[in-house]
Formats: sequence, structure tokens, C-alpha cells
Amino acid sequence: MVDSLRDVEADIQADLEDDGETPSEPLRDLVAALREDNPEGLRAVGRYDGDDHEILYLREDLEASLSDEEIQRRIKTFVLKGLADPRSDTELDDYGELNATLRWFDNAILAIYPTGEWSGIIATFERRRSPLVDAAFEYLDEF
Repeated sequence: MVDSLRDVEADIQADLEDDGETPSEPLRDLVAALREDNPEGLRAVGRYDGDDHEILYLREDLEASLSDEEIQRRIKTFVLKGLADPRSDTELDDYGELNATLRWFDNAILAIYPTGEWSGIIATFERRRSPLVDAAFEYLDEF
């Protein structure tokens, strides 16, 4: 099964000790901040770099309910979504570089934060009320 958060944290700590880096590793800090800001709402956090990917956090109930194959299939789908939107688009140059994409589903929110042309961070959250999205749906439901 996928590593638990404790296993991931232990691996990160071991890597830090091996590399001589400081314990304020940005990805570990990101996971900690997301868990603190939204403890029951954070579902998963991962990173991708081309074909490589790593799960940084997977909530225990999801880890227990999804098979390894289902987890890998979802990761591949998320990575493809992340790679589909380039960081820069000549048609939108005046907007600057893409910092994030958010996808609201009925039961979850998928956030993709590109860090390079082929790399980024993916986080999924429980779908809660979102005034911006919910207000639009009130009007769009009539179409």
C-alpha cells in the first residue's frame, strides 16, 4: 500500500540528513501548512516531474479505501491534467505565467500548481461550499 504520512516524513528526513539540507524542506512545509489550514478537508498531496511522481500525503481513509492500482490510475490522470495546461501561453501573455488551476467536482477540488513546464504539485480537497462557484451554479443550473 502507499506509504503513510509518517513513512513519507521519515523518508524526507532521511533524505535531508543524507543531503545535508535543512529540515525546512519546502514540500514538507507545504503539506504541513495544508494539513493545518484544512485538517479534515485535505485529501492528498503529490508532486510530479515528467513521468515521475511522488505521493507526499494521502489521507488514511482514502489510503484504506483505494487499491494501489486505483491510486496509480488517479495519479496518472492528475499528472495529465497538470501537463495539459502550459505555464505560459502566448495568447495570454498579458496575464503572466500560470500559477495554478482549480477544478471543482461535485465531491472534490483538484488544485494543480505548476512549478515548471513538466513539473508541479497536485493537491485534492473535500468539496465544500464555495461562494464563487456556487453562485455561478445557481444561474447555470437553469441552462
